[in-house]
Amino acid sequence: MASTSNRACVLLKEKTVEIRDIPMPTVGAQDVLVKVESTGICGSDLHNYNHGGAAGPIAGPLVLGHESAGVVVQVGDAVTDVSVGDRVAIEPTMFCRRCANCKVGKTNICRSFKQASLSPTQGTLSQYYACESDYTVKVPESISWEEAGCIQPLAVAVQLAKRAQFSPGQTVAIFGCGPLGCLVMAVARAYGVTKILAFDISQSRVDFARSFCADYAALSPPAAEGESYSAWSVGFKANALKEAGVDSWGVDVAVEASGAEACMHAAMEFLHSGGTFIQAGLGKTVSLFPTFAIVQKELNVIGSVRYTPGCFKIAIDLMASKKIDVKPMITAVFPLTKSEEALEAVRRGQDLKVVIMNQS
Repeated sequence: MASTSNRACVLLKEKTVEIRDIPMPTVGAQDVLVKVESTGICGSDLHNYNHGGAAGPIAGPLVLGHESAGVVVQVGDAVTDVSVGDRVAIEPTMFCRRCANCKVGKTNICRSFKQASLSPTQGTLSQYYACESDYTVKVPESISWEEAGCIQPLAVAVQLAKRAQFSPGQTVAIFGCGPLGCLVMAVARAYGVTKILAFDISQSRVDFARSFCADYAALSPPAAEGESYSAWSVGFKANALKEAGVDSWGVDVAVEASGAEACMHAAMEFLHSGGTFIQAGLGKTVSLFPTFAIVQKELNVIGSVRYTPGCFKIAIDLMASKKIDVKPMITAVFPLTKSEEALEAVRRGQDLKVVIMNQS
C-alpha cells in the first residue's frame, strides 16, 4: 500500500474527540484491509460521545464508528472469498462462533461478542480498518457510499422484521420516527405490510415519516397533569386508530423504537389480543411495564437487538432492488475532519441520518 496515513475520530473523554493519525492495522491471514469510504452515525455513537463510553468510562482512547463500508485494498494469505477492489459493508459485531447461541444462529446475542467502537474494541471511523473477511458483505456499484453508510442500521431493521414476522395484510404501529423507526417502516413496506402507523414527539420527524413510508403519522399527544400512562394510552389509541381508519380492536404488531416508557405503554395498548410487541428502543435500564395486559391479551413480547447472519445481505438486496430508498433519510454529510460537528448535529436532533465520509 502506498498510503501510510490513517486518520481517525478518537474519543478521549465525555464530549471530547480528536482527529489523529493512528497506526495502520495489521492484516492477518484471515483478514482484509478496508479503505473505509463512509460511516453512518447512530444513537450508540452519540451515547459514547455524550458519556465518554457506551458501557461506562472508556479505558483509553477509542476510535468511534460502526456503520461503515469501503473498498478492500489488501487481503490476507488465507482469504479466498473477498478480493482487492471489492466494495464491501463491514459487519461490526464479532461473535465467537463457539457458544450455544452462536451455534444455533443467534450470533447477535453471542455470549462473548465484541463490537467495533464498544470499548475496548476500536471502531471504524478511520481511513483504514482491518477485520476478518467473514465480517464483510459485498456491495454493488448501484449503491452510493452515502447510502452504504445506512446498511448496518437497515440490517438491524431486517432482524426486527424477522422477529416480528412482518407479512402482507398486517397493520403495524411504530413508536419513534428516528432512523431505526423509519427503517423499520421501510422494511415493513417492502415486506407487504398493509398499513403503517407512526408516532413521535417531533413534528419534523412525523412529517418525514408521513412522506417516507407511513400511511398515517401523528404526534403523540401530551398527557394531562397527573394522568397515568394507562389512562393516557387508552385515549391515545382510541383517537389515533379512528383517525387512521383502523379497527378499534387494535393493530397486529407494535414496535417501540424510542425507548420512552410512555410509548411502551401506548404500544401495548394499541395491540389487539394475540398481537406482537417488539421492544427495540433503548431507554432507562428499568421501566414500568403493563404486565397485566400481557396476560389479559395474551401478547407476544419480543426484544430485538443487532442482526443475525443474512441480515446484511437482505438489507443490501432491498437497497439494490430499489425496494428501499434510504437517500431521503440522509440529511447531513460531513468529512471525517468534521466528525465533532457531525456528532454535535446528531446530538441536536435536527437531522435524521448523519453520514461521515472517511476519506475527506
